[in-house]
Amino acid sequence: MADYLVLVKLNPAKILDALTAMRNLPSAPSSGVDLCYTMNIFGSWDVGVWITAENNVQAAEFVQKKIREIAGVNDVYTIPTFPHANSSRETKRFEEPKNSVTA
Repeated sequence: MADYLVLVKLNPAKILDALTAMRNLPSAPSSGVDLCYTMNIFGSWDVGVWITAENNVQAAEFVQKKIREIAGVNDVYTIPTFPHANSSRETKRFEEPKNSVTA
């Protein structure tokens, strides 16, 4: 599966409703697409939506049918991404500290 970052600009008059709608999207909002998380962004864009999709067609359909249809969404920009060669999805981001006993 490929990773995508969807940047979203919101209408300031509808920002709370749009944010609520995006936060309430299911973890599998459409066929072949998994929603990883949403995030607030400060700057030119208001929200980032991180997704994985089986292919570009499914990612584009999700953006067009689920994100663009939310009232208050003014613009979207989808960025296909890829992991660095030294990282893995299976790698834990934070590992639990190991208990050690000293004599």
